[in-house]
Amino acid sequence: MTAVLDRVSEIQDQVIEAITNVNKPITDAVSSAVSFVVDNVPQIPAVPFADQLPTPKELINNQARFASKLVTTNKTVALSIAGAAQPLTDPLLGRKTAASKAKAA
Repeated sequence: MTAVLDRVSEIQDQVIEAITNVNKPITDAVSSAVSFVVDNVPQIPAVPFADQLPTPKELINNQARFASKLVTTNKTVALSIAGAAQPLTDPLLGRKTAASKAKAA
């Protein structure tokens, strides 16, 4: 990897670490709020048509599957485009292309 890509990876790792670090405090806060409501509201009414709505976990799992497919598809398209641009980008980045290697031989 290049120094630039190393730095980008470090920042990405820091973002993931920050998200991971807030998981427990946020989960604990939501749990406390839910406990307060459950303990202090005599009867929690059902949402109309609740049986037709996904649970929060079902919705999150569905969206995570979509996001995963989206990232995979986006990567495939982006790599295809990068490959098509490679005859131009390699010389600009000081990389030897297959064509320039063949000319040198």
